[in-house]
Amino acid sequence: MGEETVLQVRDISKSYGPNQVLRGVSFGVEKGTIYGLMGANGAGKSTLIKVLSGAEAPDSGEIRRGGEVVVFPDPLAAQRMGVGTVHQNPNDGVILDMTVAENLALDWLSDTHSPLGFNRKRVEAQAVKVAETLGMRPDRRMLRSPVRELGVSERQLLVLARALSRKPDILILDEPTSALSREEAARLFDMVRALAADGVTVLFVTHKLAEIDQLCDRVGVLRDGVMLDEFTPEPGKGFDWSAVLTVLFDRTPAEMQREGLPGGNVVLSADGVQLFDDTPPFGLDVRQGQVTVVLGLLGSGKTELLEWLFGAESVIAGNRTLDGRAFAPSHPADAIKRGVYLLPESRHEQAIIPGWSISSQMTLPFAGAYTSGGLMQAGRERRAAEAVMRDIGVVASGPSAPIETLSGGNQQKVVIGRWLLGDPRVLLLDEPFRGVDINARHDIGSTVRKLASSAAVLVATSDLDEALEVGDRIVVLNRGRITADMSLGEASRDRLIDAMSARPSHLLDQAG
Repeated sequence: MGEETVLQVRDISKSYGPNQVLRGVSFGVEKGTIYGLMGANGAGKSTLIKVLSGAEAPDSGEIRRGGEVVVFPDPLAAQRMGVGTVHQNPNDGVILDMTVAENLALDWLSDTHSPLGFNRKRVEAQAVKVAETLGMRPDRRMLRSPVRELGVSERQLLVLARALSRKPDILILDEPTSALSREEAARLFDMVRALAADGVTVLFVTHKLAEIDQLCDRVGVLRDGVMLDEFTPEPGKGFDWSAVLTVLFDRTPAEMQREGLPGGNVVLSADGVQLFDDTPPFGLDVRQGQVTVVLGLLGSGKTELLEWLFGAESVIAGNRTLDGRAFAPSHPADAIKRGVYLLPESRHEQAIIPGWSISSQMTLPFAGAYTSGGLMQAGRERRAAEAVMRDIGVVASGPSAPIETLSGGNQQKVVIGRWLLGDPRVLLLDEPFRGVDINARHDIGSTVRKLASSAAVLVATSDLDEALEVGDRIVVLNRGRITADMSLGEASRDRLIDAMSARPSHLLDQAG
């Protein structure tokens, strides 16, 4: 551990109107160490990161670097002072309609003193240098592809590479692995350890306990805008997670445990399903009365499976039945009419309309039910949204609040809540816990398990801990093949890991 405190936060407070988000937060991080920051949904983590990265100004308090007070009027100023930040939503760090090369070389293109200009050959050469900081090897076709065509994980890799290429003295990572595969995350961890060994100070925000165990020298717990406590690992034992989680959630881990639910009648059945040209067909039944999880890494086919069940995409082969009757939706609207609803993988791109209120986001799929004579009945819409917000615990100032004012976990609850306004027979959830902390995951899991008493619930995730947290039955999908199918009681980390396989992203597949 280093002795010099490089980053010191003193009595930082921040309010938005009457809502006080940060309440006198103080902590320090020593040079060359990795400081983990944990906090439940709405604890103030994102606001604290915005203050530290120059995106927001604190109402009071100060930030010190090497003992000297610093002020970041904007993110660019923070970058110039050696603070690099990778935010939770990768879309915040990329320009979707620019190419991969242009995004990688964005700092150079933004520098008026750079000799690069917009010469494509020079831009691509610089992009390759930036990509190499994270071991990426994009070929020419990839470099010239629009970022919009990339998956969420690959966009996250671009943002990470660009941040690392700036050689920051302080690196802030907000849920950096939420969209990464196991191999990509392992590569990032190696890079973070190497940076810390070279003297870089890292603030690592995550909801994954295993990541804290693997990486962090210390962890601070933020709750309701207050830094409640800090913990260091015990030699040979690691962190005292019972103590950490009790502070984090104000309840003991034993109070958060649950038993798996048994399955009932088959609601949704798929047979002869072939996801890829070179994979054999399989069958899958989803039952009422339990939450079925499809666990698979990137490229396993889990998203393709859910989108096919919803009528949004086609597969090589397969048949579906719903409550024993043929079910062949050619469009999502057909599925919605039958009560089959999908929460897509990326809420920011596929589920949320920027600038809209919570109530409008919720009622969107069923807007006709809240109109009369072509006019929206605002009172009915508001009352419906308020009821769902109460039922699933959405923390917000009210149903008229813009969706952007909510934390990631609460945004996800809103997107799930919209389907509860309908008559769900099947709820398909693709990566519903991405960027969501443990407490919100527990809340969402409780909501979908309640729903499972009257509907079938199918959750797709690439995170083993999430599968064990929410699933009553876990099906492992490995590159289009089912390699395990077990109840929660049968499932163990070792058995699930054995059934999974790592798959590099398309970017990491490329030869330079």
